Amino acid sequence: MKKLLLLFISSLAISANAQDNFFNSDCESYTIGNISTDLTGATAGQGNWYTYTPTTAVPAGTLADYQVVTNSVSNSKVLQVSGSSGAAGSRYLSQDLSASWTNRTSGNDIVQVEYDFFTGSGVTTSKNTFRTYIYNFDGTNMIAVAGFHYDPATLKLSGWAYYDNTASTGGVVGYYTFNLISGGLILSANTWYRVGVAYDYNTGAITWKDANGLFYTGTTAASMGIDVVECDFAVSAGTGNTVANQFQVDNVNVTAVAVENLLGTNTNTLAVKDFSVFPNPSKDVVYVSNPSASINSIEVSDLNGRVVKTVNAIDASTAQVNISDLSTGVYMMKIVSDKGTTTKKVIKE
Repeated sequence: MKKLLLLFISSLAISANAQDNFFNSDCESYTIGNISTDLTGATAGQGNWYTYTPTTAVPAGTLADYQVVTNSVSNSKVLQVSGSSGAAGSRYLSQDLSASWTNRTSGNDIVQVEYDFFTGSGVTTSKNTFRTYIYNFDGTNMIAVAGFHYDPATLKLSGWAYYDNTASTGGVVGYYTFNLISGGLILSANTWYRVGVAYDYNTGAITWKDANGLFYTGTTAASMGIDVVECDFAVSAGTGNTVANQFQVDNVNVTAVAVENLLGTNTNTLAVKDFSVFPNPSKDVVYVSNPSASINSIEVSDLNGRVVKTVNAIDASTAQVNISDLSTGVYMMKIVSDKGTTTKKVIKE
């Protein structure tokens, strides 16, 4: 009887924490080359990925805009989408989630999209931006409920949401971007980041998270009760664009859960606020401190992603970085510790 009772309790626990796995791929089983043979979004290609380029795109899209390639940094197979060399037209790489969403386990009403993406060199004049969308179809139009917005020219990553701004004077329900940290999050060049976004069907809450503790934030003013039909990676050309650009993603995972647990946990191992950087601005020495962590290294980069200073093997809760030899401007300080990794902005006077 005790064994039966334990088995029953265990099955309840497993059931209560169960998640629906909509999609998961590390791309290693894919073949190098074109992802699909169709640009209309009607026929699935490798890994059940659909590719779509509007017929209004100038110049017109090609199958070569959607590729499986080998990344030079990770040396693994990844998905690559090439943006337009013109000012009109987007490229869409998508997974159909409609059947998975309809057949999900009762109560698993939070959809989560997690993936790795490569930032690029940061040195580009392209006005193409990379976007992640959790999509709904209202019968007439596609609605991008939640996602990310990344600008390769500035290395800035932002949150994206279909947001109810009517509480403000003159506000409207529409598409908005959100800073993921105060002042905006600038990433390092030529670096892979793992990020995730979650949308709660019942409350409209949207959550954004990075695996290394750069941010864990969200908004509760998004529209609720929106069914999920697909997940897209899109590259959109900006006004006046004349230069193409490539964007790479890998290790895509889409799930539905009852309680948000992006990237395996609902809190970051390391909160950004736990590290103090002072004085900031500074003319010479900057101190980095966190009483609960042991700092392993500090890397300072300029806004083009070039590493200009590195301090290694500190193994202390406080460290100092001499920036007196750097030019006046804004820099990003990547702090690696035994509790995780975070990035802080520092200003050299």
